[in-house]
Amino acid sequence: MAPLLESRGLLAQGWKCHIVCASPSSRHTRKKPSTMESEQPAGYFSTFSILDPNRPNPEGTGKPQKRNRRVYVCIPCHRRKLRCDKGQPCSRCIQADAADECVYQKFPFSSKHESGSGEPGETPQSPARDSPQTTPGPSGSEARPRLHGVTHWSTVVSEFREGWPYIAGLDPEWGPRYRHLQSLKYLVAALPVHHFPFGEICHCSESRENALQSLPPRPVVDTLVRCYFEVIHPIYRLLHPAEYEFELQAFWMNVNHFSEEWLAQFFMILALGCQAAPAQVFASTGRRPSSWTDQFLNSSQYFLCRSPFVSTPTLTSARTLCLGVIARIMDIVKGGETSQLASLMGYLGRMAVSLHLNRTSALFPELLPYEVEIRRRLWLTIQLLELQVAMRTGTSCTHQDYDAEPPLNINDTSIYHTGQGWVLEQGTAKSDLALTDGTFQTKLSDLIPILSEITTTVNQTTAQTALKYDKIQSWDEQLRRKVREAASVLLMATQSQANYSFRPRIQLEFLRVLVNRSLLALHHQYISAPRFRQFPASSQAVINSSLEILSVHQSWYQPSHGLDYPSSSIALPEGTAHRSTATLLDICRDSFGAAMLYLVTSCRRLSLNVIQLPPTDGRQQHATSQAEIVRLVQTQLEDFKERACRSPSHYDEYISLAVAEGCLRGLMGGSSGGGLTAGLMEVADRIERTVLEGKLWTGGGGGGGEVGTGGGGVEGSTGFTPVTPGGFEGAGGFIFPH
Repeated sequence: MAPLLESRGLLAQGWKCHIVCASPSSRHTRKKPSTMESEQPAGYFSTFSILDPNRPNPEGTGKPQKRNRRVYVCIPCHRRKLRCDKGQPCSRCIQADAADECVYQKFPFSSKHESGSGEPGETPQSPARDSPQTTPGPSGSEARPRLHGVTHWSTVVSEFREGWPYIAGLDPEWGPRYRHLQSLKYLVAALPVHHFPFGEICHCSESRENALQSLPPRPVVDTLVRCYFEVIHPIYRLLHPAEYEFELQAFWMNVNHFSEEWLAQFFMILALGCQAAPAQVFASTGRRPSSWTDQFLNSSQYFLCRSPFVSTPTLTSARTLCLGVIARIMDIVKGGETSQLASLMGYLGRMAVSLHLNRTSALFPELLPYEVEIRRRLWLTIQLLELQVAMRTGTSCTHQDYDAEPPLNINDTSIYHTGQGWVLEQGTAKSDLALTDGTFQTKLSDLIPILSEITTTVNQTTAQTALKYDKIQSWDEQLRRKVREAASVLLMATQSQANYSFRPRIQLEFLRVLVNRSLLALHHQYISAPRFRQFPASSQAVINSSLEILSVHQSWYQPSHGLDYPSSSIALPEGTAHRSTATLLDICRDSFGAAMLYLVTSCRRLSLNVIQLPPTDGRQQHATSQAEIVRLVQTQLEDFKERACRSPSHYDEYISLAVAEGCLRGLMGGSSGGGLTAGLMEVADRIERTVLEGKLWTGGGGGGGEVGTGGGGVEGSTGFTPVTPGGFEGAGGFIFPH
């Protein structure tokens, strides 16, 4: 403010006089520059430049003002215009679960204020190996400890000792360029929704009528709902397809008949359906898929906040929050933080307990068999979401004590509508060896308890309470056996009379990712230095699990199998198969990133001959040599680059992986010359080119409808006519998969 006021004549003089008179000690503090400098924190940046205070002035701009007020705040707080307590990291970044992003600019006037020490490229001492890791914070009312368990990405990446100073931006020579790359993620336009789904409401959803009138044409809505049930529903079985089809038909006839809770769920389904729908679905609307996603999320939040979900929660409100967690996991909610995901999951878990979803149905004899089955499916899905959130945030699963029964192994056709309502046909449950629509959840219910126990145990374990190796081997063998049992049933779809084989294959691959992610966490302590030399079996298990996870990534990114729909179903637009499997990448994105980081660490150790490759049995289809693993990492990195600009979280992950791969290439002698830092500068150039290619500016979110790709046209255009629900002439229903 001071430079601006100095140019305003008497007003500025009066303001400066007021400041001096109001602070009697100000004239004393100004006479002690040496003391002031000695008390400054590690970071500093000028009010004139947030990116590079050392940059020379452009020609024609004149000399800088003499009063260049020093603002001692971290870059994220300065960007967000928040008060910073100048801690390392500050409490704001700790609360946002972004302690690793809390960086300060270098002091421009004295070399003694440079961040870091030692020669460029020198590997600093590794952080404490006790896991979970504690992130220190400032003292005070806003400070709180932050524990990062084994499954948290920072714990995983810190195993790459030589690359950690560069991945975290701690190297003094690389640090300024790294902070510049970090600052680019703030260029992503974020919604003013920081507490989704409980936060602020966008102006486009000021009323119920506006939200409903802003719906796209009915054929588009029907396609989005169908895409949701084809892609999201096979993993998260929150709804019965036939029942929702029945409700949606009634919705088109009378929109005023449905509650705010149902509408919140409806718009959340549309938002998730946008992620799986091909770009041509939105061609007639004149808007990008990302624009529709934002609108649907805002509308869902609008209706949820106007429903009594706090005072009188229902199954519908619980399902809506489940969908909100899925949206958070997929990072389609802009402006969110990882810590908010954990808080939302905690609230959902308590809501589930208040609805007694965790208790046995024997305690509620008044419930119909159909209601019991729906509650079981919902509870298992909540358990799955809690496990995924715990893995991503490095925390524990909080609801491991329950006596609710698993869902039945039945087909969806066993639940149908009669004059008395929805009923479950008795005696239709199959054995565990039979393949039905419910087989995935029955196998998942068998895995969830052990996966939750492993995640909770490893994220709470420290060096003093490390698991015994025989316990780890026992869990390892148990998990692998259960996956083989699930595969023996789910793979029956290729030989059975099932309607289609796409779903069982996707479900099995999802289970493999989930199990192998747990195996990585299970063996983590025994691949940490110096233990990895004593337990070579763990290093080999980590390599195998990482390759297994990335093989699923390849399958989903470039699917070799299409969607096989029943002949009675309405055909979806061309391209849905690829979009649907690509959508699943976001559901397991943190597992794919962890597998990449583990492989980078393993490749470095392989190059030093301190570990050995796992033995091959002739049945493996993934990489079997060090050179093949390195090429696989480089190939997979290109896939991460393609999705790097979908959200700030995607961008952060891509930066970490790109820098890690660049460090590996430099350490193994694959750089073009000039040392490790010079090679990383080339990596930084490639990252910046990704931004300049327009991926951050096209809003290419869910659905892939970017400008120039045949997608949704021009952002903000209104090339569609709002349709009153129920008024689309000739619009028939759609058929859900059985």
